[in-house]
Amino acid sequence: MVIKVAVGSTNPVKIKASENIMRRIYGNVEIIPVDVASKVSHTPLTDEECAEGAIYRAEEAIRKAEADLGVGLEGGVARRAGRYFLTGWCAVVDVGGEVALGCGGGIELPEVIVKKVLSGKELGDVIDEVTGISGTKRKMGAVGVLTSGLTNRQESWEFTLLYAMARKLSAELYRR
Repeated sequence: MVIKVAVGSTNPVKIKASENIMRRIYGNVEIIPVDVASKVSHTPLTDEECAEGAIYRAEEAIRKAEADLGVGLEGGVARRAGRYFLTGWCAVVDVGGEVALGCGGGIELPEVIVKKVLSGKELGDVIDEVTGISGTKRKMGAVGVLTSGLTNRQESWEFTLLYAMARKLSAELYRR
């Protein structure tokens, strides 16, 4: 049986991350990229806004593609412990409407980046600007830049999706 997974994005990094994790979990999957707006800011500035964007993307993706699962991935910036961190949220929605959420780790952002994002610039554009690399969000992402290539955006999204899938992978614990 093929599991149809609609991903609320056309970004190749998010699509590949979803394919890698869903294939590990389900084996035979069909990944369906769906162009979905997040309905939140281009760079969400709270965890709540990030989660809201991820949920909306997942719900719209599953609805538009008539899939078995919808995946929404939303990156943003959040203030924690008095500092600003790069963060990512993932929502997975099933045909019954159940929403599973996962949150990636946080990488503290340099002040030069924070100032530009808080002034209204999109994080991906800021990373491109400060690094001189074009299209980082479709490649290594801020994660790859800030970790000197020791990890990258795709790996970060894979962990975030896996964290969201914990609700399905250990469903008996979540029902208790």
